Amino acid sequence: MTTAKLFILSHGAAWVLPDGRVIKIPGFHSSWLASHGAIAGGATNTGEFVKKTGWVSAVLHEEGYLELILRSSADPRQRDCLWGILSANADSLQRVVVMVLDKDEHKTFLKPMPGSRQEFEAVMAGPSGV
Repeated sequence: MTTAKLFILSHGAAWVLPDGRVIKIPGFHSSWLASHGAIAGGATNTGEFVKKTGWVSAVLHEEGYLELILRSSADPRQRDCLWGILSANADSLQRVVVMVLDKDEHKTFLKPMPGSRQEFEAVMAGPSGV
């Protein structure tokens, strides 16, 4: 059995754990939550689960469009996870929209993805939106 590379996404829905492990979901996050009640711990939707666990919700669509839901942009582990996702998948990404739950904002990254942690941090520190 081979070990999956950390932070690497494939087409469709997935959970990304703060340590970089990716759990591929065959369907939608809400269906996964309904069938994994012991893990979901009472969360009934994606936002609740992300807030509770700190896992990142990821959906990679066609044409390199990635949607992410992040609990907090202030949490260093969450920022490290987001940077890991962006840097590990940069070659295949065209547009990334990150919904940040604790600030009710979103951040958008366009190709080319940030090439350094410093560029990434500048986008995160900037205004919400494109």
